[in-house]
Amino acid sequence: MTLPEQRIRLVAADPIKVGARRLLPSVLVNTLSLERPDQGVFHFVRLRPSSIVVEGEETAEWIEIPNATGNTLSTMAAAAAAIAVTCSLIMAVILIVKGPNRRR
Repeated sequence: MTLPEQRIRLVAADPIKVGARRLLPSVLVNTLSLERPDQGVFHFVRLRPSSIVVEGEETAEWIEIPNATGNTLSTMAAAAAAIAVTCSLIMAVILIVKGPNRRR
């Protein structure tokens, strides 16, 4: 069994000219590929905007684009897992206290 190959790279896009400023956007590219001789090739590519560099006449400023959706979904998944574990523990304690032979 072969493991999938994962590559993460930061790709800069073409600069955008806005008045006296120049914007340089960049994208985080996450590629997952698995090649199996009997089943073919599988590729999964995920793109996420990463940052923008704003170049003025004398200065350059790097602005990171936060991954708010991913952070929110991760928090929700962690909360759901904690609720599931807590409910399972409560049910186990009730079964232990009540006893296996007693019914309602």
